[in-house]
Amino acid sequence: MSSRSDTREGYCLAIYAPALGSLPEGSMLVMATLPVVDWNDCLLRDLRTFRKERSAGVYAAIVMIDPFACWEDLADALKEAGIKGIINFPPASLIERSTTGTPIESGQEIELRRLEWFANLDFRVLFATDDISKTAMAERRIGSHLAGLVQMPEEALKFVIGDGVDLVSAGKRGAPVAKFALLSGTKPPARK
Repeated sequence: MSSRSDTREGYCLAIYAPALGSLPEGSMLVMATLPVVDWNDCLLRDLRTFRKERSAGVYAAIVMIDPFACWEDLADALKEAGIKGIINFPPASLIERSTTGTPIESGQEIELRRLEWFANLDFRVLFATDDISKTAMAERRIGSHLAGLVQMPEEALKFVIGDGVDLVSAGKRGAPVAKFALLSGTKPPARK
């Protein structure tokens, strides 16, 4: 997925998610939340051929609750590729749900700790969430490394994976942190 949006600084940002290319054509975004592909391994493999000249404004999509990831290797590979931004995509709040459908708080805590870890390595962070009330916590914990917030409502899981998914500005001009909403660049599946 190559999500692009003009930011208030005047440059484009892109969410770099090579794992989406491993999913069957026509899949809905909900497939990205299922354990059908090793999300972070796809990123690591793709970074081997990533061209540094493409790295400006790129935020690598990382599953922050991956219990098998070698985080140091991932951080090194991102730095080698010239990528200075990361995003928790898909967010834990959409991946880990209880049987009643509510997010599991422990997954969100692990995710925030991992985002803090990347911020301490001087990565810029986009924080994706389905719950806008979590943004104050992210702002407090990630601090000056927080480049923006991406609201990803549950309805976004119905978007068909295509060439892109747009990020649109959802915040007020002059706000301390840029806010975006995830909108489909293609279209939701047709209703029958």
